[in-house]
Amino acid sequence: MHNTTQHNTTQHNYVISLTTAQKRRKHIENEFDKQNIPFLFFDAVTPSNIDEIAKKLNIILDRSPKALLSDVEISCALSHIFLWNFMLENNLDYINIFEDDIHLGENAKELLEIDYLPDNTDVLKLEANGKMLFGKRKSKKIKCNREIIPLTFKQSGAAGYTLTSKGARYLLDKVQNKLLTLPADDLIFIEFLNQKDYKAMQLLPGVCVQDFIINANHFESSLSAGREQVSHNNTKAPPLERIKKEWIRLKRRLFGKPVPFK
Repeated sequence: MHNTTQHNTTQHNYVISLTTAQKRRKHIENEFDKQNIPFLFFDAVTPSNIDEIAKKLNIILDRSPKALLSDVEISCALSHIFLWNFMLENNLDYINIFEDDIHLGENAKELLEIDYLPDNTDVLKLEANGKMLFGKRKSKKIKCNREIIPLTFKQSGAAGYTLTSKGARYLLDKVQNKLLTLPADDLIFIEFLNQKDYKAMQLLPGVCVQDFIINANHFESSLSAGREQVSHNNTKAPPLERIKKEWIRLKRRLFGKPVPFK
């Protein structure tokens, strides 16, 4: 496996983090140690080794001036994809994947023991990040006074989620031997969300939240600058698609319910 910093683990908790991000790593160590939660650091893919990792994972890249993803976004996506592949290579039933700017909520250790998902689940979103539309599907009560509910509207953010082996096989089949044109969170919670054979769930309340949501003086993001570099390469959506997106934004603003963090 890609280099990791070992912490004794019986759960499958992995935190994607640059080796140079010592402040973030210290923060994560404090967060997980407070609840005695075992985890591993996954040394994030960087622009210097994205070609090597992409070749290993059978991912096709576009690094031309017309690319839709910056090298930083590609690195982030490959870090997630690497862990999807790793879980299948190691016959894991599930994997909990986090980014290194999250805070953990109550009962996190128990909730990260994934023994409550329906068998056909691909992914469980663990984080709380703004308003969501949940549709009319019923929720399922689980342990620690929480519930899970199917995601029916596209979501952003991949700072904390559980991927099952079924979900890993599904996503890898969608990205391997194909051109990578979407960031990690789009792949997981947007692109395939409306497919009948892909089932995504949301944990309520969320058991993790990114630092920028709860802190004014939050960790700086390198992804934002990367997106700016390639924003001019994104083609405008057709008029009907733009209208649809604006309608969803309006529905989310008017009728969306915030996902609480607890």
